Amino acid sequence: MFVTLAILATGALVFLSAAVQHLNTITANGIAFAFTDRSTPLSREGFTGRAARVLQNNLESAAMFLPAALLLSTNGSTIPDHANIAAGVYVIVRIAFTLAYWTGHNHLRSLFWGLGMASIMVVTLTALLTLLT
Repeated sequence: MFVTLAILATGALVFLSAAVQHLNTITANGIAFAFTDRSTPLSREGFTGRAARVLQNNLESAAMFLPAALLLSTNGSTIPDHANIAAGVYVIVRIAFTLAYWTGHNHLRSLFWGLGMASIMVVTLTALLTLLT
């Protein structure tokens, strides 16, 4: 069950990251900037840079998590408890990662990133073992 919810939550987190980044861009540069060709790059410093990097990192993380989670949720077998727990942990730590990154708490951000990667590894290895058995 957590794997399925984690799939939805991962998409929602990417959407939220994009919305925050876009709203920050409009706030900083005005609504007219949204209708330009954006040939002038955005700043990579301060919250503007962090918001862009959060979005990029959440997309990269989703690309690693979603294939295994989708396989587990659609293959018809029972999802093992450890994979459900790992998927739940993944969502919690990715939310915490996002908040820590936005607020500039680098040590916490790195801790949450590592926990997220460990969760991805558990879900991916479980999906691989599911395929092999």
